[in-house]
Amino acid sequence: MLKLNINNTPVNDTQSMESQVKEIMARVLGIPQSRLTDDLSSGDIPEWDSVGNLAIISTIEQELNIEFPLEDLFDLTSVKAIVDEVRKLSDD
Repeated sequence: MLKLNINNTPVNDTQSMESQVKEIMARVLGIPQSRLTDDLSSGDIPEWDSVGNLAIISTIEQELNIEFPLEDLFDLTSVKAIVDEVRKLSDD
């Protein structure tokens, strides 16, 4: 299935997907995208608490038209984990 970004244009390369996920995360958290390093995790910054994490997950699901498996939600607590999971789901 062809994935579309928030502007309804196709997303094909992994760099575009990573950039798109980080853009969503930054927007939801209200922080500059430059603060989103791969090793940044929930709890590292005040903006990324449990409510922020739920907002990130639900926004990514809605805007990228994917659904995270329920059993994986508790593992999606870092930028890298979220980007990796989106890539995995986008390849399916």
